[in-house]
Amino acid sequence: MTEAISPLKDMKMISRSMFVRLFLLSGILATATGTVVSADNTSTSTLGQEPPAGAVVLFDGSGFDAWKPFSWQWINPNDDQQEVQWKMVDGDSMEIAFELDGKRRKQFLCTKQTFGDYRLHLEFQLPEEGSGNSGIFFGPLYELQVLHSADKERPGLGDCGAIYQIRAPDVNAALGPGEWQTVDLEYQAAEIGKNGFMTENGAARVTVRLNGTLIHDDFKLSLRRNKYAAFPEEPTSPIVLQEHGSKVKFRNIWVVEKPLQNAK
Repeated sequence: MTEAISPLKDMKMISRSMFVRLFLLSGILATATGTVVSADNTSTSTLGQEPPAGAVVLFDGSGFDAWKPFSWQWINPNDDQQEVQWKMVDGDSMEIAFELDGKRRKQFLCTKQTFGDYRLHLEFQLPEEGSGNSGIFFGPLYELQVLHSADKERPGLGDCGAIYQIRAPDVNAALGPGEWQTVDLEYQAAEIGKNGFMTENGAARVTVRLNGTLIHDDFKLSLRRNKYAAFPEEPTSPIVLQEHGSKVKFRNIWVVEKPLQNAK
C-alpha cells in the first residue's frame, strides 16, 4: 500500500531540496569567483595604531631623540659616529641614509634606552627599487628580517619575517614595496643566573605578528647562529634598526614594557 504524501510533508521536501540547491550554487559561485565565505572577516591590522598610555615612544616623526648611531666593528670600526645621518621624510617617517656631508658612511640606529620584557610596535615601508633589505634587532641582536619577499610561496631563513638564520616565518605575511607594513613583537628576555649566564631553562622567547598575522608563536630563542651570536644574553637590551643598502622607511615605533618575568 503506497503512503499518501500530505501537502505539508510535500512542502517540507521541496523546501529541503531548494536549500540543498542554493547551498551547492553558493559553493560553485564562491569557487568561480575565488571568494572564501567566512564567518569572521574581522581585520587584525595594527597599521596606524597609537601608543597606549605608559608606552615609550621611540619615533613619532618629531625627531631622533630616542636614538643613537650603533657601534659595531664591521659598521663603525673607529666608534666615532656621533651624528644620526638618517633622514626625516613625509612628516612622520624616518628613512635610511647612506652618507653624511657628502661622504659614504654606513650606519645602524640603536635606542638609547634598553628594555627587558616588552611589546614593540613598528611600521616599515620597502622602496620601489631594490631588495628592501633591512632588519629589526631585538634582545642581544636577534634579527627580524626586513626584505622584499612577498612573492615567495614558502619563505626561508633569510626572507621577510624570518628570525634571521634561526627560524623561518610560519607563513608569508609580507606585503610588497610601497605598502606600509606592521610588526608587533613580544619579547621575553632570557633568565640570567648568578654566574652571569643564561640559565638552562631560561632562554628568551618571542612572538611576532607581521601585518596582523602570527608568524612566530612563543618561540624559544635557545639557538644562536647568526653573525651576531657573540653578543651575550642580557636582562635588558636595545632595539636596533639595520642599514643594508636599501632606503627603507620606518614610522610609529613604540614599546610597552612589561614586568620582568624572572624578576626576583
